[in-house]
Amino acid sequence: MAFDSLRGEKIYVSQTARTFIFGDYFSVFEQNDEVPIIYEWNKIKSYTETTAGYQFITDDSQTYFIPMNSFADREQLIRCRSIAEGQLSQDVCRIQRRIVPPKYNYVCMEVPEESFSASCVYGERDINPGNVARVHVKAWRHLITAGVIVCIAVFIILNITLGNLPERWYYYAPISVFAGIGTGAVIYVISGIIAKMRYSEFLKYDISTTEEIVIVIAKEGFGLTERCIFSGTDLIPWTKAAYSIETKETIVIACKDGSVCWVPKQIFPKNQQNALSAFVAQRVDAK
Repeated sequence: MAFDSLRGEKIYVSQTARTFIFGDYFSVFEQNDEVPIIYEWNKIKSYTETTAGYQFITDDSQTYFIPMNSFADREQLIRCRSIAEGQLSQDVCRIQRRIVPPKYNYVCMEVPEESFSASCVYGERDINPGNVARVHVKAWRHLITAGVIVCIAVFIILNITLGNLPERWYYYAPISVFAGIGTGAVIYVISGIIAKMRYSEFLKYDISTTEEIVIVIAKEGFGLTERCIFSGTDLIPWTKAAYSIETKETIVIACKDGSVCWVPKQIFPKNQQNALSAFVAQRVDAK
């Protein structure tokens, strides 16, 4: 199980007078009880992360909520959510926005000695260029479709409005084509502007935006993990990667669950950057 190297964590929630223990099991002490309610992790049917806290729903329909302010510090919060996500599955977890992939993606394995590794604290220039490229890669089919639809619609409208198609089609055609191209260009620019707002969303939703992140790229897999919990025994298998994109600043590895790994090239030595880019592309293509 991923992140099984993390020790148990105890959290007291004053609002409900409950104590929660994150470890091999999810345990709950009700007020004045000496014996906890113990749930195996497969008994958790829903785990939701919000800016207010974390909610767990069990198979016996019990709902438990842990507010953010109940954790002793940021490190304890990261440790607890890593334990939970490492034990739970993608189908159970409801996570809004995360700058690093959720821990259910990881598999416990030994990180080989031959690997690319570095660490950093993410900045806007590490995230936004890669996210713009990712949005455009995903949206290009929609851009073409929208352009073709507008082109046909403008041609039909011109014909209906002005008529005389046999004599004027050579005027209608270029106008329609330029209208379609213009529509695609406008959508392209707007989607890029929206994508550039992504980093501000991370700052709002994810506490890991200010944490040092350890990045490991190896033959067996890849990983982006907070330094405070990094143990060198957890990686994401390449089979979970959907595709990769390279920009001038960042290598983007998109996972099949929709999460993204941002690999800033500038944190690696210049003589390794080209080799790293080629290695990632090769592993993603060969998965």
